[in-house]
Amino acid sequence: MSTPSNRWLVLASAVVSFFAVGLTFFAVPPLIPLLVESLGLSNLEIGILMGAIAVPAIVLSIPLGAAMDRWPSRATGLWGLGTMAVGSALFAIGGSYPILLTGRLLFGVGGLVMNLLLARMISEAFSGRELSLAMGVFNAVYPASMIVIYTFHEPLLSTLGWRGELTLLLAMVLLAVPLHLAATTREHPHESRQNTVPLSPPSRSLWMLALSWMFFFAAFASVFTFAPQWAGGGKAGLLTVTAITWVSLILNPLVGTAIDRTGRPHLWARIGQSLFATILLAMAAEEVAPLLAMLLVGLAASVIPTAVYSLPARLVSASRIGFAFGFITAFSNLGTVAGPALAGAVRDHTSAWPPLWILLAILALAGALLVPRPPHHPNH
Repeated sequence: MSTPSNRWLVLASAVVSFFAVGLTFFAVPPLIPLLVESLGLSNLEIGILMGAIAVPAIVLSIPLGAAMDRWPSRATGLWGLGTMAVGSALFAIGGSYPILLTGRLLFGVGGLVMNLLLARMISEAFSGRELSLAMGVFNAVYPASMIVIYTFHEPLLSTLGWRGELTLLLAMVLLAVPLHLAATTREHPHESRQNTVPLSPPSRSLWMLALSWMFFFAAFASVFTFAPQWAGGGKAGLLTVTAITWVSLILNPLVGTAIDRTGRPHLWARIGQSLFATILLAMAAEEVAPLLAMLLVGLAASVIPTAVYSLPARLVSASRIGFAFGFITAFSNLGTVAGPALAGAVRDHTSAWPPLWILLAILALAGALLVPRPPHHPNH
């Protein structure tokens, strides 16, 4: 079992590894003008390049999640970080589109492995104590990585050039390796038994959580896609929508602490989804200013992921946590792909905003209704 000091080392290692994932994921948008100028890429090719990192998650989340329950954490993390490093290197040195695309896909595989592994490691290390705080910190890393890469892109570009900037991101992946080794020197308590854990279908509660997570991401990804236009378009619209990430960055750990003190993460998830739906309805009724709306969306987005990531350890046995995270991750990626497409179809049929926000509110409300209640005696 993890010692009190070691569990915080596990969290520190997870933060650095996940920060490396986020930096590379968000690296493409600031580089778009340079990729067009240097390599002659089209907008379609850039769009595919951006989304390629998430493609492996749709297909591999469930089998890799199950594998997390059987593979040793230390070796699995080294494999994931190594794959991320190879992908980062290809993306940094690639002189053609196929090489860049291959780099993004490889990084996506490694990043998925680390996402699932780190979620499982944190669930085990913080089992029964401060789990929601740890998950709040973990979930704050992604918005932090976007803010950092967007903020420091210009000075890094002027100092190192765009390939030098990408090489620096590779260095961040390599920096995560010694921390991972330090955090996984001892075998996790369940690893000696994981090879004998039988495979079984997902429980009803896990299906409900996965569908709830899918509906949240379908609505949330659509807000990020279309809210900049609703907020006025251009740079001002983009800055308005980034308020979501700033609020999430600040509040995620605080929400995690609150969930640990009050318990019942399923209620927090339901409240967060309901708040999200209410904000979207207010946007449809034109009763809220764009900046305030995005700040409130950020509040909802601080509650929902932290609460949801606290639930798998309460819904399944410790030997199935990796599978549980893989299962809900597959559904969240389906929502990320399908939601903006559906929202775009609505926008193609009408220039009015209320139909879009009402549709997304329905998705968020469905997510709230589907959040499962854990059993009275959680499995930790």
